[in-house]
Amino acid sequence: MSVTFKDVAKLAGVSTQTVSRVTNGSQSVAESTRIKVNQAIKQLGYVPNKGAQMLSRAKSTNIGLITLDMALHGAALIANGVRKKAHQLHFGTAFSVVSGPGLNSIQVSMRELIAQQVDCVILNVPMTSEDAVTLVEQFPSLHLIFIDVPDDTAVHNVHGEHAQGAAEVVKHLIETGREQFLLITGPEESSASKIRFDSWLREITAANKEIVSQFQGDWQASSGYLAVREAVGQQLDFDAVVVASDQMALGALRALNELQIKVPEQVAVVGFDGIADSAYFNPPLTTVKQDFSLIGEQAVVQAIELKNQDANTPLSIKQTRIPVELITRKSSERKPDAQYNRQEIQQLLRKVEALLPE
Repeated sequence: MSVTFKDVAKLAGVSTQTVSRVTNGSQSVAESTRIKVNQAIKQLGYVPNKGAQMLSRAKSTNIGLITLDMALHGAALIANGVRKKAHQLHFGTAFSVVSGPGLNSIQVSMRELIAQQVDCVILNVPMTSEDAVTLVEQFPSLHLIFIDVPDDTAVHNVHGEHAQGAAEVVKHLIETGREQFLLITGPEESSASKIRFDSWLREITAANKEIVSQFQGDWQASSGYLAVREAVGQQLDFDAVVVASDQMALGALRALNELQIKVPEQVAVVGFDGIADSAYFNPPLTTVKQDFSLIGEQAVVQAIELKNQDANTPLSIKQTRIPVELITRKSSERKPDAQYNRQEIQQLLRKVEALLPE
């Protein structure tokens, strides 16, 4: 097994970033630390990666972004936030689009960005904690900021307050009289979707309300449409549809309209993301607004802060949470109280009695 940066760092009692600075000839390392690292390198027989050294010695003027397809609303706005903030700080941008999550494809993108003299990379791709930590260890010369990883991941990350927004959605629906919840989540690999689902589950359970069923979508409107059609086809009774994105909620609204189920009189629908078009859905959609552009901008700021951090300063994991806002609209208005006409009911009962045999 080959010796890695991590092995050298462990033996020398320093961080992998410090090992990188020593092997790259940085002058911002204490002489005593440099001696310890070089002794560990000699003892282990470590051979530094020359390509990584060349990258570190070059003064990078680009911020890299690895992202999902920018046809997705959130991905596009985050990318725009990255580009805008990088430009303000006199950095260029280099984008790499991956077709889906997966460590191998992300590693390929990382190497593409390295070839473009990038040393700060923002990753807007769903990743497990294990894969995120693996990337940090495999690319010690890069400063990495993650956007879609589990909350407890020991990497630098930025994302919206998913749990808070999801909790506010359920509380709102309960306050407006909803009892039976149909849940439509995002893709299984998305930490953002899982955080929202877990928060929905906590609030619904705490209020002793019913989760009728759960369907998994893919952020596209079609998946929300098919989920509602299937739920109705299964003859499930529900009076609220809680959806993990506005685009999927659009599909859910279309299905309910086709099935002649009234929104919000019979069923409330809520989304998540706060895309501008959600105000013009029919009916206008209640949603949780995320500031995607700010997420991208903050990721750039955090990456540059990490890049400029003094070599002798102990590194601590920075996790930034961007506030969200519940926006209530017609799609989740209060469920109307049942109205009964006593006189009409009595007339119907008399008709039934007249039809019964004596």
